[in-house]
Amino acid sequence: MSEEKKPIIGMFACLRRDVECLVRGHASRFKAFRVMLTNRGMTAILLYRMAHACWKKGIPILPMLFTRMAQHAFAIDISYKCRLGPGMVIVHGFGVVIGSDVEIAGDCCIYHGVTLGDRGSEWVNSDRLDGHPRVGREVMFGAGAKVLGPITIGDNCVIGANAVVLTDVPSDSVAAGIPAKIVSKRKTPRWVEAEKEKPNA
Repeated sequence: MSEEKKPIIGMFACLRRDVECLVRGHASRFKAFRVMLTNRGMTAILLYRMAHACWKKGIPILPMLFTRMAQHAFAIDISYKCRLGPGMVIVHGFGVVIGSDVEIAGDCCIYHGVTLGDRGSEWVNSDRLDGHPRVGREVMFGAGAKVLGPITIGDNCVIGANAVVLTDVPSDSVAAGIPAKIVSKRKTPRWVEAEKEKPNA
């Protein structure tokens, strides 16, 4: 994942990319539209986008209100302070937790039960450095995965279901297990190659 300064992308541009990634692979526009309107993960992302925008503008109460709506309606807890890039997809969604200092570059897929957060070092009187993950692009988090601490997940990675990730994962890797280890390389997804071939890509 690049350390260069990232451009600021507006809420509506992010939402447009969120929708594009959500409906990717659906054959008809009607089916894509139906998925967009009924997907609980998409609604939770919308509430996060609105909460984050309000927070950045210094508007009180609304960020927490939007966050609480997603928590109570869908059991999805996304801090309005985290930084999620465009192209976020949440599948099923129940039990997803994304902490306040998490950064995700974008174009990522998160299944139910995933936690991205700190290790809670202060609760066990540990002097170990704590913090939140930094995640690249085109990363898929399998159901129940836990990614904890100030670690980096590179671009084009897969985090296996129920994996517990406590160390950095390099780009183009598949990580699985408790604690997670690199088990294989990940090929570039076909839709990424297809988008590169578009004239305006």
